Amino acid sequence: MKTRKFLSAALTLAIICGAPTGPLGRSFTVLSSEPASAAEPVSSDNPYNKQDDEEVLYDGSSWVQPKEWNTPKIDPRDYEGGIMLFLDKIGLEPEYAKGKVQRVYFSVVGVEEPVNMMRFHFFYDTRLKVRENPKGEVVTAGTSVEGFTTGSVMVEEGQLEFYAYSEERSVQKGSIFTVDFVVPEDADSGEVYPFGIVYVVDDVGKDLFIDRAQSEAGRLQMTYVFTKGLHSGWIKIAGEKRKPALMLGDPNGDGKVDAKDATFVLGEYALRSTDGVMEPLPPEIETAADVNADSFIDAKDASSILAYYSYISTGGTGTMEDFLAK
Repeated sequence: MKTRKFLSAALTLAIICGAPTGPLGRSFTVLSSEPASAAEPVSSDNPYNKQDDEEVLYDGSSWVQPKEWNTPKIDPRDYEGGIMLFLDKIGLEPEYAKGKVQRVYFSVVGVEEPVNMMRFHFFYDTRLKVRENPKGEVVTAGTSVEGFTTGSVMVEEGQLEFYAYSEERSVQKGSIFTVDFVVPEDADSGEVYPFGIVYVVDDVGKDLFIDRAQSEAGRLQMTYVFTKGLHSGWIKIAGEKRKPALMLGDPNGDGKVDAKDATFVLGEYALRSTDGVMEPLPPEIETAADVNADSFIDAKDASSILAYYSYISTGGTGTMEDFLAK
């Protein structure tokens, strides 16, 4: 895990009338850039780092109602507002995407209750790389928190933290923050790079989106936000994802060359030896099955597969190509 980059100044978040208490009544001191004896940050699993090129939906199951509220459990279904916090969903053409710096917006609409304290943890696919802004910050505060005291930190690669608070102002419709990502140079068609918010409780405190007085209406709105009101985003490269080439001798595509592949080849050979009508194999399977590259799939290919499988099973190394070259 990368060492946490601490914020550039030590700031104390005052909640009520400047009192030196933090979110939900806890002490909240933003960590300094100077070496400190602060506890190590808590590393969280990154649900957006699956790297399987799929969209990841926001999961509100991490939300736990703060004990400090000292109230019965709040039901987010009681919230009748229309608040929504969302991240961009951006499509890029393959020839344009490679190495591109892409700005992503985290925005809010429909705020009905005052909000002047917030703290979010933003997770992203680590194939993306964060580019700092000219001030050396990993997150840039947006227009909806104009006039707020803000800060950000990279907890670890794949996880950013952002906070904002104000004694007088309330969040407005618009962008809460932006993050600039560098898209991988090898970005390819069909790839998806997901990102989103996860509710986190760590050694500093709890994530927030609430008014300074933590009113009943503010608590209900915050509960709704962290259970139902957040929406993930992604950068998606246009086009169909390319299938990886099959290994020579692995026509069944399970990532290994063994007796099952020989059986596959013999079955295909039997079909081709009859007069029955059959669907042609996809080109990548045809190439993987035709081990000796004579344009025929037959018993010779199956025999070579079995010989290689026996060789590997007794301690041999190298690819099918290496084996055939010998």
